[in-house]
Amino acid sequence: MTSQKKPIYAFLKKNKFLKDWKNSLKNYLKDKYSLKSFYDFKKFLNAFFFNPPSLVLYYYPKNKENKEGLEEIIKVRKSFNLINIPLILILDKLEPELLLSIAPWTDDFIILNDDVRETYLRIEYAFEKLNRILDNNPLTGLPGNLSITKTIEKVMESLKPYAIAYIDLDNFKTYNDIYGFFQGDEMIKNLARIMVNTLSEFSKEDYFVGHIGGDDFVFIVPLEKVEMVSKEIIKRFNLLVPSFLNKKDLERGYFISINRMGEVSQIPLPSISIAVVPIWKGKFKHIGEISARAAEVKRVAKSIKGSSYFIDRRK
Repeated sequence: MTSQKKPIYAFLKKNKFLKDWKNSLKNYLKDKYSLKSFYDFKKFLNAFFFNPPSLVLYYYPKNKENKEGLEEIIKVRKSFNLINIPLILILDKLEPELLLSIAPWTDDFIILNDDVRETYLRIEYAFEKLNRILDNNPLTGLPGNLSITKTIEKVMESLKPYAIAYIDLDNFKTYNDIYGFFQGDEMIKNLARIMVNTLSEFSKEDYFVGHIGGDDFVFIVPLEKVEMVSKEIIKRFNLLVPSFLNKKDLERGYFISINRMGEVSQIPLPSISIAVVPIWKGKFKHIGEISARAAEVKRVAKSIKGSSYFIDRRK
């Protein structure tokens, strides 16, 4: 089953050069995208608003009519949550002042020429950039679930053994309730930095760090390095935690929590649990099996007092 082609709208002017340019570009795009051309601005704007494309190419000769048209597109993008649709301007010549003035609301530009390969590449780059922006976690900037899934699928086919390690912040909800969301976010960001710094130091370029969401992370390293990396992440996190606690909680060694029923309980201070699932080619048939195995391993890791890691030794 073939995947559906992404629609691209092009607002152009009727002339022979642009007609030939469009046909050449269409030939480059035909395998992945469907290019639809518009020459009437009202029809273009109507289609853009009611049946949004994946990307817009907008020819912009410098005249009053096209200036007003561009302003209208920018207004619609800002007002109706269409800002994630990449907008690439097509210019006859470089216009630095214009481009700087609209930089916050456009994504790229092309100086028109008879070689459409640059346009094709800029379209590809626009989609890749959009995928990164939409996938990356807004708090930590780390890759999100789409990138995590792709990376796991890649290592599942690798002849080299890897380890997928899931990190969870323990007792984080209680910390958030007592210290507030701002401090909670700072703890999450610092854990992310610890992971990235540790992995880049101990595994050079052969690693991956992802943010599943909330206080859940994942990292992937060659199997022979995972135990050393896990120990180092725990060591650095434990050194960090005291700076996030007040003197009373630190000296007491636990939080005092009162639930809705007025019952008082003692909650351990923040720690991390690392559940490690070794992986090699043929061990798992699909990602769901890895997730199920990781959930089992995580339960064991979280049952251990304080920060801990647990490696699944099953074949």
